[in-house]
Amino acid sequence: MVRLSELAEQVGGRVVGEDVEVTGVAPFEDAGPGQLTAALRPRYWRRLPESRAAAALVPPDADGVTGKPLLVCEQPKVAFARILQRFAERALHSPGVSPEAVVGAECRIHPDVSVYAGVVIGDRVTVGRGSVLLPGVVVRDDAVIGEECVLHPGVVLYPGVRLGNRVVLHAGTVIGADGFGYVFDGEKQVKIPQTGTVEIGDDVEIGANCTIDRATFGATVIERHVKIDNLVHIAHNCRIGENTVIVGCCGISGSVEIGRRCVLAGQVGVADHVRIGDDAKILARAAVFKDVPAGAVVSGTPAREHREELKVQAALRRLPELVFRRRKSSSGSGEEGDCRSRADKGS
Repeated sequence: MVRLSELAEQVGGRVVGEDVEVTGVAPFEDAGPGQLTAALRPRYWRRLPESRAAAALVPPDADGVTGKPLLVCEQPKVAFARILQRFAERALHSPGVSPEAVVGAECRIHPDVSVYAGVVIGDRVTVGRGSVLLPGVVVRDDAVIGEECVLHPGVVLYPGVRLGNRVVLHAGTVIGADGFGYVFDGEKQVKIPQTGTVEIGDDVEIGANCTIDRATFGATVIERHVKIDNLVHIAHNCRIGENTVIVGCCGISGSVEIGRRCVLAGQVGVADHVRIGDDAKILARAAVFKDVPAGAVVSGTPAREHREELKVQAALRRLPELVFRRRKSSSGSGEEGDCRSRADKGS
């Protein structure tokens, strides 16, 4: 239970009305006594008097709204997320290594680490303070795990992979498998050894069943604060810039460079050696075959500037009508030509 003014201090907002006590957060329709809700649009402001919530989080243009105590914030969505984090239940993990875990030689595992049954840790592995390895995690030789990381069941780290601090890897994700590198000698495919690694920065979260391949040389790099959804594949030698978001089912080919604060929507595909500039947005199901400038918004297959793609799609929607009119016009002119031909013969 906290005062509304304490939450305002946490998120850089201000209180309008009574400084009530808050016990949690809830959606507008479900909020009850003691809870803070978000009222981000005018249609919710009008209904505040009928809400059972203790207070409402609102943007600055709702300052004059009445009916509830208000927490006014410049970025209400960000503020709501931070307040929700404060009230969210966190699983408590007892520190220690389960006797049913396997730990190799010369490992450096902080005493305040939780290693569950069924975890397998190779030789010379480092695990930082407060990290949690849940059942079924496999960490192979020479891997490094920073502080306060969480590896959910079934995560696999290949040899030499390095995680920063507060990295979260969800179930089934594999980091550091071989990059897909082969050359054809005329008779068979010859494997190119993948001798590099994967480096993941601080505060990265990667969803379930993702795969990030190790580099052929050097490192595949995921910079800090990157957020990756479920079922994403990132190939060898890629670099993903900080604060970039990659949504589910994306596939990124080898040696791609993605800048900072980019967004790749669902099912985007990126061809190898492409560069995507800072703050670019790749819309859903786009196929990117060439470089994307910083700040651009692209869509379609092949990906092009979004406004141009909208014009192309508008034209395509008219295509059946245009084909029908063309056929009708051609049919009419053909009948007229036959009539003239018969008339000429008759004369």
